[in-house]
Amino acid sequence: MGDLVKGLLEPIAKRWSAVMGGPLLLFWLAGALVVLWMRGSGTHPCRAPKFPAGVPCTIATQRPLGPIVLTAAATAIVVMSAWALSASAGFALEVLAGRWGTSRIALAYTRHRMARHHARRSDLARRRQAPPAGLNGDNLDAWNSQNGWRATRRRAAYSRYPRIRDPEHLLPTTMGNAFVSVSAEARRTYGLDLAVCWDPFVKALETPVRDELTAAATRVFARVQGLVCAAAAALWAIVVPGVLPRLLWVATCALLVWGAHRSLRAGVDAYCRHVTGLFAVHRIRLYRALGFTPPATAQDEESCGTTLSAVLSRSLPTGSPPVPYVWASSGDSAT
Repeated sequence: MGDLVKGLLEPIAKRWSAVMGGPLLLFWLAGALVVLWMRGSGTHPCRAPKFPAGVPCTIATQRPLGPIVLTAAATAIVVMSAWALSASAGFALEVLAGRWGTSRIALAYTRHRMARHHARRSDLARRRQAPPAGLNGDNLDAWNSQNGWRATRRRAAYSRYPRIRDPEHLLPTTMGNAFVSVSAEARRTYGLDLAVCWDPFVKALETPVRDELTAAATRVFARVQGLVCAAAAALWAIVVPGVLPRLLWVATCALLVWGAHRSLRAGVDAYCRHVTGLFAVHRIRLYRALGFTPPATAQDEESCGTTLSAVLSRSLPTGSPPVPYVWASSGDSAT
């Protein structure tokens, strides 16, 4: 699963992640607001007993260099935290996708979550629900129109799961299954293994198409950072005065985490649909860029994709027939 997430997102989004500092700035702004709140309550932060900011307050009193050094240190903290957040976004996404380790607690919770997703997939795989008995005429038409919305949502949700016959296994989270469904569909429909085909496929795309993919991946990483910052904002409760305000702060952060997680799930779903559409439209470029003959018929596509994946992974069976290359001339370009 780690290779799948990194293969889908990191190669095209890592150079953009450093500029996605909006959630981090809001995190530090929230901390500054808490400090100002304490100051406005009549208690100066630097004079409050056992206040955690005692060291910065001491530095600030050393004029004229103290405020300058303190400002430089604060800027360095913000910049370094931005780098740390960008570097950890990929790992955070893997955790959200279901990378929880092999401890007993992690395995027990993974089994519980996978059982729920097995039941959910089985429920979504059922046929269209029959109308209740006794409906006819206008009532039946009204029921069919409303059930159409439900059926559309069920089909969309089912498409974000690997099929039972696919070699890919279910994962314990919705986002993890969405990523796996992309890999499973590429293998099932086109015979392509994304673990080895994704990077060449991205390089074979035209610049405008690659930029669209980069933008989609950047939106996912930005939402991951927003979720991390929303969860980390609860740490400011340490300096919030009073028990009730502290509980309200934590409850607000929990609500923000819930909203950020919902937004991230929607972003991952949109990204997976985008990747699926790219393979449907531009997969021919992968064959031409690597010097392989594209499949001539739809029936040949799965076998051609399997052969291409085997060549890229250096796993062609011993004694298999030669796979010819068809290199384009120097004046030709992929279309």
